[in-house]
Amino acid sequence: MIIATLIGLLTFVLASTVHYLALAHLHRRLNHEARSGLPIVVSGIVGAGLAHLAEAALYATSFTLLDAFDLGGFKGGEADGFMDIFYFSLVNYTSLGLGDIYPTGHSRFLAGLESLNGFLLISCSASFIFLLMRNQMDGPTSGGIQASD
Repeated sequence: MIIATLIGLLTFVLASTVHYLALAHLHRRLNHEARSGLPIVVSGIVGAGLAHLAEAALYATSFTLLDAFDLGGFKGGEADGFMDIFYFSLVNYTSLGLGDIYPTGHSRFLAGLESLNGFLLISCSASFIFLLMRNQMDGPTSGGIQASD
């Protein structure tokens, strides 16, 4: 249980850090772009989406690690390879929860952490994209995403 908890907490912190760094990079890059409007907003959406895919991949790697230590696994459906575990991770990260594959053992703890982390990070992305859109529609004086000095 201690190893599973440590792996889970480390993955939670690592995914949160990746997300912060990705959004900070997008913020810096998109605020310095000469373009405006749709290309900026689409770039923000795609960038945030790629960050979410990377974070779900981190969780899939952690699920694989728990399976390697024989601390948890999966039942139902086919969970034979990394792509199946990545699929579960994406479904779980987004809180969609289809249930065709479900975790067993200590992987259930990691699944709960992933759902919580995914919800929080998706909310951060939604806020980021909202502010980005508002800034693009109203102009830079609207109080959108601006760097504070």
